[in-house]
Amino acid sequence: MAEALAIVGVVASIVQLVDFGSKVLQRLHEYQTAFGEIPKSFRVIKRELPILLDTLEQTKSAAKNDTLREETKLALLPVIEGCLNNVKALDDIIDKNLPVTGDSWKEKSRKAVASFRQDAKVNRIIGEIQSHIRTLTYYHAAVASTGQPKSST
Repeated sequence: MAEALAIVGVVASIVQLVDFGSKVLQRLHEYQTAFGEIPKSFRVIKRELPILLDTLEQTKSAAKNDTLREETKLALLPVIEGCLNNVKALDDIIDKNLPVTGDSWKEKSRKAVASFRQDAKVNRIIGEIQSHIRTLTYYHAAVASTGQPKSST
């Protein structure tokens, strides 16, 4: 029973994270298309978020195929949930601080100033996401070097 809950937790969290991550990437792409260049603090996210999402898709596939040990699922869940919280926070910052095509000049100016105030917060979130990426990368590298671990049940 606990194993089934762990699988559901890992898969559900990954699905949610991929959804939010895709939304963030789409929003950054729209911003770049409309305004030219993405603010410096978001460039790292645009570059590294696709790697995170791909790694998570691989992890989801392993969880669904039951090739993850129970201990691994339980260990990965907090990492995945941490990623989800970070990407949600980025989504909120982007929604509040990056202008959209229909914004007035005044609104665009307000958001531009507000986005500068968020740099430290964005950089902290980026650092946490990079830490999660490293953890997931270590996991996948270990799996690749030893072969796919089979479930102990």
